[in-house]
Amino acid sequence: MPGTPTDHLANERTFLAWVRTALTIIGLGFVVAKFGIFLRELATGSAGTSSPLSEVVGVFLVLAGSALVAIAYYRFSTVREDLKVGKYDPHMAMELATTVVLVAIGVALATYLLFTG
Repeated sequence: MPGTPTDHLANERTFLAWVRTALTIIGLGFVVAKFGIFLRELATGSAGTSSPLSEVVGVFLVLAGSALVAIAYYRFSTVREDLKVGKYDPHMAMELATTVVLVAIGVALATYLLFTG
């Protein structure tokens, strides 16, 4: 039995939720990368360069968010095809990977803030 329109619309909503999450991660990456410059401007009164660590973490977050969009689209397409033929096999890999990565980033950022402040 093929998926109903409600199933397909739920798949689209899920995809859009992943896109919103990815955009949030990308935005966080931008803020982290540029935050070092802002702090130096406040401290010295002149523009400087950000710390290498904040730039690396920021770029990583931007790339992670971009990869998440690609993975979300792949998953959306896969689920869409599954629904068309009437089968759906739920997987938790994407949710688990995202959770692990975000927890690791959160712990790393908290550690950074704790030891640099």
